Amino acid sequence: MRDRSIARPWGFAAALVLPIIWGATVDCQGAPAEKLPPFADVQRVVQAHFQAKPDYKPGDIIARGDIKPVFSALAQIGFEVADAKAILESVPADNDFLVTSLRSAAGRRFMQQVARYPMSYDRLDRLGRLPHGRQTVRDLIKGPDGYKMIDYMTTAHGGREMGKMLSKAPKGKDFNAPTGRIYTVDQLLKRLKQSYDKAARQPLSATGGPT
Repeated sequence: MRDRSIARPWGFAAALVLPIIWGATVDCQGAPAEKLPPFADVQRVVQAHFQAKPDYKPGDIIARGDIKPVFSALAQIGFEVADAKAILESVPADNDFLVTSLRSAAGRRFMQQVARYPMSYDRLDRLGRLPHGRQTVRDLIKGPDGYKMIDYMTTAHGGREMGKMLSKAPKGKDFNAPTGRIYTVDQLLKRLKQSYDKAARQPLSATGGPT
C-alpha cells in the first residue's frame, strides 16, 4: 500500500507547480513577439538615412541601392523586416529609366517641380513604358514647362480622360492607376508600417522567436 505521508507532499507540489508550468506555456505561445522599437524610431532611422545623402530632397525618387542599408539599420534597433526582399523588389532599380532620368541635372529640377503632384511618378513610369514614351519623358524633363503636363495629367479632369485614352495604347493598360511600386520615402514608410504591424501581431514560438 502506498505511503500517504509521501503522496501528500508530492500531490501538494504538483498542485503548486503544474499551474505555473501551464501558465508559462500558454504565455509563451500567446504572447506578442519580442518587443519592437516604437515605430517613431523606425521613422527616424529611415529619415536620417536619406537626409544624410547630399543630393536628396524630400519627395525625391528613391532606388534599391538607397534602401538596402536601411534594413540593416532597422535590424540594429530591433526591427527585422521579414519581407525586406519583397519591399526591395517594389522599389525601382538603380538603373531604372525613371531613376536615371530624374537624377540627371535637368531631371532633378523637373523632379522637384512634379514631386508635389499626386502619383506623378506613377504617371511618368507608365508614360515611359508606352511606345516612344521614353522620348516623351525626356522631352518633358528638358522642356521649360514640362511639369505642367504632369500637373494636368494628375489633377485635371481632362488629364484623367487623357489617361483613359492612353490606357488603350500598347502597354498603356490602367494608365491612371497606381503602379504598385515604391517611389518615395513616404511610400517606403507606409510599406514598412505594414510590415511592422504584422510583426507586432506575430506570436512567439517555443524558442522565443516570432513564428
